Amino acid sequence: MKFLLFALLATVCLGAHCYPGNGCPRGDTHCTNNVAEICDANGSYHKLADCDLVSEQSGAPFVCTHVDVPTEDGHVAGHTCMPASDAAAGGGQ
Repeated sequence: MKFLLFALLATVCLGAHCYPGNGCPRGDTHCTNNVAEICDANGSYHKLADCDLVSEQSGAPFVCTHVDVPTEDGHVAGHTCMPASDAAAGGGQ
């Protein structure tokens, strides 16, 4: 879980708010069918984390949700896999 969150945060930090031609904004994230996706430099979304696979490997239910993590420099926000219990309790915000 920490690795997935770190990967998301690093990617969002590196590519936030860079808009390619007609596609999605670089570094933007969203959830599609319990899969966290991130927008690449070409304006296309690609799989960042499959939450069903994370659930299988961890033995606990994970869901794709939005997170907003405070850091020393403010916050980092995006979509990633979180334990279902944390997401339901509002832990993703």
